[in-house]
Amino acid sequence: MSVAVSFERFSFRYDGAESDALRDIDLQVHEGELVVLTGESGCGKTTLTRAMNGLIPLVYQGTMRGRVAIDDKPVTEWTTSDLAATVGSVFQNPRSQFVNSDVEAELAFGCENQGLPRATIAERVHESVRTFGIGHLLHSRVEELSGGQRQMVVLASVYATHPDVFVLDEPTAALDVPSMELLGQTLARLKAMGKTVIVSEHRLWWLSDLADRVVVMRDGAIAGSWSAADFGALPWETRSGWGLRAWRVEEMDARASSPTSCEKVSATSVGDRRGEGRVALETRGLCVSYRHRRRVIDDCDLTIPAGTAIGLVGANGTGKTTLARCLCGIQREAAGTVELAGTALRPSRRAGSIYLVMQEPGYQLFEHTVARELEEAQRRGFDRDAPKAFSMESLMEDFGLAELVQRHPLSLSGGQGQRVSIAAGLLYGARALVMDEPTSGLDYRNMAVIARQVGRLKRHGLPICVITHDYEFLCSVCDAVVSLDGGRPSAPIPLNPETLGRIRRLLGFSSVH
Repeated sequence: MSVAVSFERFSFRYDGAESDALRDIDLQVHEGELVVLTGESGCGKTTLTRAMNGLIPLVYQGTMRGRVAIDDKPVTEWTTSDLAATVGSVFQNPRSQFVNSDVEAELAFGCENQGLPRATIAERVHESVRTFGIGHLLHSRVEELSGGQRQMVVLASVYATHPDVFVLDEPTAALDVPSMELLGQTLARLKAMGKTVIVSEHRLWWLSDLADRVVVMRDGAIAGSWSAADFGALPWETRSGWGLRAWRVEEMDARASSPTSCEKVSATSVGDRRGEGRVALETRGLCVSYRHRRRVIDDCDLTIPAGTAIGLVGANGTGKTTLARCLCGIQREAAGTVELAGTALRPSRRAGSIYLVMQEPGYQLFEHTVARELEEAQRRGFDRDAPKAFSMESLMEDFGLAELVQRHPLSLSGGQGQRVSIAAGLLYGARALVMDEPTSGLDYRNMAVIARQVGRLKRHGLPICVITHDYEFLCSVCDAVVSLDGGRPSAPIPLNPETLGRIRRLLGFSSVH
């Protein structure tokens, strides 16, 4: 079998870095093989994919040693256009790949760059639309799409160019479960066509029946390589100790048997309005619409009791992020109320007391150091005369931030940034927390750290809304799950081993899982 991608004692150091990002990489990927790259955040996976698709050294400058080749031809000897036509790349953040403002033009863009005839381009676009099931998005504007919908459009646009090698860097970070399973079916078809696929990924369960091989990276080097069967046979304790996510759905189910909450939540208590003197987050008849279009959120009644984490799930585009923005005062409601401790709050008051932890924390961190970020949050607290529930010193200790205080917030990993963002919100005076995809792109170790922090905040009595597609995280932290469909939430389902089948169905798992 021919070698599609090869590394021979390849090392790379970014300009200005003090150490190598990759060290003595020896790796061969054969034609038609699907290889999974995994490892803790910062282990070098993304750098390795950049070396495959030519972004190193074309975009990312640095010092290279050794050799990386596509079809036995060094990457440095390929022209940019030929390499782009041979290696198709899908990045974690779809915003970085969009060139056009509407979906149809975006799907056609790569084929147009290849100079294909108009009829061929039209055929390729419609083939991609059918393959990825995005016909309903074809005439949409990119800015109107949810994060998961944007990722599916990027995947479809790369697929339309028919490359021989597909390199995907965290492709499921913003995808719901049905989209992940659809992506898995597409990768299976690519394998059947003889295409080579390299997937850099933290969420592994959807690849367990697809992968030929799993390569684990650590500190810029390859720590080990296993067949998919041999990797799955490794004990869970070994793999989680390496910071790796679950390989099988059953391993995620097991997390629900040992939740982080300090008390079990029953169907009755989830529906309770609030305990005496405790803060609950509620919506009554809430409606949200954009401009003069149909309502995205329609007559939404939702109660999150004090000290409870509710998982809010639903397909991409059902309005979960819109509801989060409204809860936190970023988006104004068309009707209804948002209440905290029984008091309806206008949007300007919600912006201080209900804190949104964004999917990309870099958007809400502004200072030059972590210490300054926390100090400013404490100084600007929305209710300066109220007693502070948290001190900067206690949060730094609880959230493990002491070693990061002099770091620039934008230099932090995803998990570190999430912890700083949560701590800043608490210092600001937040009495409720809304987390929008908090584990996007996180390895197991960082996911577990966030889970522990959520457990602490529940014990402090905060109501917490967790918007997520991440079943593993849901099982780790949530007391109940609510599904958003048609702009309205379902009745809450307490999360326990007996209800996991129902919750998997809500998330869109196929019967196979």
